[in-house]
Amino acid sequence: MKKLNEWVDAVRQAQINEASELQKSYQDYFKAKLSKYGAESPADLDDEKKKEFFNEITKEWEKGKGVKPEVKKKIEAEKKTAEDKEKKEPSKEVADMKGSPADKMKELTKPK
Repeated sequence: MKKLNEWVDAVRQAQINEASELQKSYQDYFKAKLSKYGAESPADLDDEKKKEFFNEITKEWEKGKGVKPEVKKKIEAEKKTAEDKEKKEPSKEVADMKGSPADKMKELTKPK
């Protein structure tokens, strides 16, 4: 009987760990979706955007399983595109620089 109780406890712990991983995955997904909408909280969205936001989540998240596989592929592709774009585009500071680095240094250190 003791071994059965240990086994039941181990199964329960495994279920708790799995639920915790799924919860973390949902939190990460939810935050990523918020950032897509340029918000830190659903409260930051107007009623129309809020409805659109939650409809997307309902459509893309499968309760108890996570992000639907076809959506996961789409998200990964969008993430890769964003990373590639970030690598190609210079930062605003770099884009605003004119002349050589020495000229820019002189401009930055020039007394005002």
